[in-house]
Amino acid sequence: MCTSFRLSAQDGAIAVGRTMEFPNLMEAKITVLPRGHQGVSIAPTGEGHRWTARYGLVGMDVFGQADMLTDGLNEVGLYGALLYMPGFCDYTSAAGQPPERLMSIVHVVAKVLGTCATVAEAKAAMTEVCVWPWVFGPFGFAPPAHLVLHDASGASAVIEWRAGEMLMFDNPIGVATNSPHLDWHLINLRNYLHLSPRNPEGVTLAGVPIAPLGQGPGMLGLPADSGSPARFVRAVTYVSTLKPVATGAELELATLHLLNNFDIPLGFIRDAENPEIIDRTLWSTVANLRDRRYILRSFESPTPRAIDLTLLDFTAPPRQLPLPTDGIPALALA
Repeated sequence: MCTSFRLSAQDGAIAVGRTMEFPNLMEAKITVLPRGHQGVSIAPTGEGHRWTARYGLVGMDVFGQADMLTDGLNEVGLYGALLYMPGFCDYTSAAGQPPERLMSIVHVVAKVLGTCATVAEAKAAMTEVCVWPWVFGPFGFAPPAHLVLHDASGASAVIEWRAGEMLMFDNPIGVATNSPHLDWHLINLRNYLHLSPRNPEGVTLAGVPIAPLGQGPGMLGLPADSGSPARFVRAVTYVSTLKPVATGAELELATLHLLNNFDIPLGFIRDAENPEIIDRTLWSTVANLRDRRYILRSFESPTPRAIDLTLLDFTAPPRQLPLPTDGIPALALA
């Protein structure tokens, strides 16, 4: 499970918020990859597609594998992320493909962020490779996912795989969750045209005035569950009704506040067959694409931490840091 959305400020700043839900942390680390980093993916017979990074980047890896990123921002303001797509993701067969074109989905974020500056460049780069269903050892299957892209101009796209074909969708709304495909989610929005941030007017029935019960009934019918369709509708609703903010700094705060609405506590979602498998929000990120700031908070440390990409040395070797686990800091009072 994951929720992703894009916001903009009046001064031109663009921010992307994202949550990551999973039953376990997958040993995720904060990863910095430099310019010139040599990446290599996997083919059935060994090494697959290779790339050389033109841009440095910061992101979240899985199982400590620096090239296996689920979320990240590069130094020129391109953002990329993988969101889970169970039951609706069918990668292209590797049969007949030259090894130099073959990639696993787990390497796609590092590839596009390392080599591309814009959504348009990332879409073009993805036409040069073939994402095939490589079985990822810790999972025992090929992780089903779609690729979400945003850049500092405000352009957004989602790349998905359906029946073995790679599909590219421009995404002007800028929201993405999980299954099913993006075009279905956009059609489903037609069921919620009645939602409004304004309170409905009261009516009079048989001379009796009937007034709204407090604040907020204009949103009656907004789906409250944590399923992917419900989260998509809620994210679109929050984004479209947000009061405009002036600056990038205000935008970061607004993004964090919207992310609060998708934070899933431990125990709220449990697997039907094994109740001990519990999804929760492991971490959330905010990527300020114009100001090149990557902000992280984790399940064990909800205080946001900001990484300023303009201050990082992207000529140094790759490095990784564990997620913060220091809980909630005490407020010192004199």
